[in-house]
Amino acid sequence: MNTYFCFTYLLALTLSYVLSDTAFAAKESISNKPNYIILLADDISASSLGCYGSENPHTSPNIDKLAKESMRFTNMFVTEAVCGPARAELYTGLQPYRNGVMQNHKATKTGTLSVVHYLEKLGYRVGLTGKTHFSPKSVYPFEIVKGFPKNCNARETPGESWEGVEEFISRDPEQPFCLFICSIHAHSPWDAGDTSLWKLEDLKLPPHMADTPRTRELFREYLAEIRLFDTQVGKTQELLEKNNLNDSTALIVLDENGAGMPGGKWTNYDWGVRSACLIKWPGKPKPITTHAIAQYCDILPTLIEAAGGSPSENLDGKSLLPLLTGQTQKHRDKAFFTYNSGPEGPAFVSRGVTDGRFKMMWNMTPENLFAVRTINGFDFGYVDKMEDRHVRQMYQSWLEQDDAKSRAAVQRFRKQPEFQLYDLSKDPWEMNNLAENPEYTPQLEELKSAISTWMQQQGDNGQASKQRPKSHTSKKKQ
Repeated sequence: MNTYFCFTYLLALTLSYVLSDTAFAAKESISNKPNYIILLADDISASSLGCYGSENPHTSPNIDKLAKESMRFTNMFVTEAVCGPARAELYTGLQPYRNGVMQNHKATKTGTLSVVHYLEKLGYRVGLTGKTHFSPKSVYPFEIVKGFPKNCNARETPGESWEGVEEFISRDPEQPFCLFICSIHAHSPWDAGDTSLWKLEDLKLPPHMADTPRTRELFREYLAEIRLFDTQVGKTQELLEKNNLNDSTALIVLDENGAGMPGGKWTNYDWGVRSACLIKWPGKPKPITTHAIAQYCDILPTLIEAAGGSPSENLDGKSLLPLLTGQTQKHRDKAFFTYNSGPEGPAFVSRGVTDGRFKMMWNMTPENLFAVRTINGFDFGYVDKMEDRHVRQMYQSWLEQDDAKSRAAVQRFRKQPEFQLYDLSKDPWEMNNLAENPEYTPQLEELKSAISTWMQQQGDNGQASKQRPKSHTSKKKQ
């Protein structure tokens, strides 16, 4: 009996030691200030990547392989699907009205803290290579790493050099680093990459697009540029392996806002605001798909907390670390969206929200046509300096092709109703507006109320309109 008791006691003690040691090791791996590399694409929609269900093959072999070692987010959203606002949200942890970048090309509010300030305080070197698209320098004092092209509008994009990246990540093994690799792929013009992987007649176009010869030609070029970004992801992994940094570096891949085509970037449609997000944490975890709702502003507090800091309560973002460590499977109840047109044409002001299943968009300027200067600026007399802009060529081919689907595609783009409601579980491409269907009035009312509350919290008065959304069933204020 005593022998059995001793054996049981020793076994329990051993198991306790092993389990506590494992728990300590897991905790230590998080608290050991991981390195960070964030690869940020330019104007790519998540649905164009293989691991996110692309119907066109060959776009993302390296990203698809990375997904097998990562947490893959199916409900990651950018608050505003435009380059400047998306990057400001990522770097500041604040949404557009709180960081000041609620329109493209606007400057961030002076005095705002960014990822550089937060991580440098925690002992990091913070660098960026490639596209910037932010100001002022005082808010974004990145160490600029040479090697990647910055001009996303350049024709025949020059290739990148990796020498600066390798020097940055290998410079000081004793100091953690954070590096943003900001690609210009697949921003238009689409004229780089190998298009031989796809036949024009085999391409699968998104259902909201008009099927014209020019659309197919440009969409194939877009896929070729996605493949170039995918190659950059693969090269980054090779450098981490070469420098023995795999086990100490968190790798994050984001696709920025959606494709720079009608119905993607510049809108609150899912093809614009829904983002690819893969996070490979040190230690090569098993592949995990999470349906938790998250937004770009959540990335910064995640980096801060994993580095041993305490994210400020002033941030709009919430750390994703509990998701990454398996402590929870839920993050946000809803994601919110905003879009404000630039000053060149008619005002277009839109807000949106999703609870993961239902998505509502509120067009606050329903009397105005939707216009983006680079696509259909000619509608309001805008004279573009780039006469052969690709996205405008695509849209013009829609206008020239007189069939029912092309007319519907143009109408969907140019004239949006005041309210749109979609059941994303049945209608992921948002083609069937349920806003006027009485069966869905409860969902519409709940999401209207949520938008009003969020706008008030953000200090957002709707810019071009100070009204709040009216009740769908009465004229009472929400």
